[in-house]
Amino acid sequence: MTVIALFLILYILLISGLCVGFVKLPHERNAFDNPLFTDTKTGFSILIPFRNEAQHLEALLATLNSLDYPDELYEIILINDASTDNSLDVIEQFLATHQHLKLKILNSKRVSGSPKKDALALGVTEAKMDWIITTDADCRVPTNWLKHYNYKILRDNCRFIAGPVCFYENQNKILTAFQQLDFLSLQGATIGSFGLGQPFMCNGANLGFLKSEFLRLKGYTSNNQIASGDDVFLMQQFLKADKQRVGYLKTQGALVKTAPQPDLKSLVNQRKRWAAKASAYTGWFAILTSILVLLGNASIIAGLLFAEIYYLLILKVAVDFLLIWCTAHLFAQKKSLPHFIWVAAIYPFFTVYVAVVSQFGNFTWKGRGFKR
Repeated sequence: MTVIALFLILYILLISGLCVGFVKLPHERNAFDNPLFTDTKTGFSILIPFRNEAQHLEALLATLNSLDYPDELYEIILINDASTDNSLDVIEQFLATHQHLKLKILNSKRVSGSPKKDALALGVTEAKMDWIITTDADCRVPTNWLKHYNYKILRDNCRFIAGPVCFYENQNKILTAFQQLDFLSLQGATIGSFGLGQPFMCNGANLGFLKSEFLRLKGYTSNNQIASGDDVFLMQQFLKADKQRVGYLKTQGALVKTAPQPDLKSLVNQRKRWAAKASAYTGWFAILTSILVLLGNASIIAGLLFAEIYYLLILKVAVDFLLIWCTAHLFAQKKSLPHFIWVAAIYPFFTVYVAVVSQFGNFTWKGRGFKR
């Protein structure tokens, strides 16, 4: 029982620290009042790998078509990762009625163990602009997306920028609520780690980096044997090169929305893919956080047998809620908060299960099988 209590205390201290970091990281709320926000000097190449995303592409293209940024300062590159559905037809049909949209389609080639990294690497080589922005084909981007990146680059001289991501609603409200709360906790931890000066997580659905620095650091070559991690491992390289040039866009105005998984099987496979890269983390804070999150959630399960430490279980749930609430408030994503109690009850079991199977089993993604 003493060991369980110790792990819970360490977990509580970790999440409490992330809450402090969350508050400490400045909010970009004054961007619109700053001349740099409209001083558009940065050129962006938006890279979007896709594989069998016919159901999502039209919504993404519609939001890209609504971007408020000078046409000559950005391009859109879609990289087809061997799609077998009618994704290309959807793109062509959209372009037929939106001919002014500057869009290029490339066909990716497999050269490593990570199809997504292969697609992104190809996109980088074809990109004409100084900065690369990545998102996913099942996303929707905000109108002032590029303006916020431009503002951050001009103000802070960044070379790598992570941006916020959340889910949009779908018909399966229960499963969506679970994913939204889980994702809000991840986003909160991401923001908190940046606020503490120890960033360890980001999301490829919303990030940007300087192309020349990507090429100098040799991109994904050091980790392209790992199927996932096109975001986190790349950020680790930029952090190692110059930690002061890595920033986070803490603003709802840069929030990218992505599709939740449609069913439990898809959700488990997604989380297995994410968790499988944890053993390849190199930063001490990332490793410590991964261990404490796993041990903290495992201790919740074991702690149910000991009434003497129930106060720690309650405190653990309270700090989790505080971090999630902060994130939900920042991004105006409060609809899922009423589901918190039942999600908190099953989340430790889900987390421990995914952590274990991700380290010993394989997973499927986009119709492909991958090994850890």
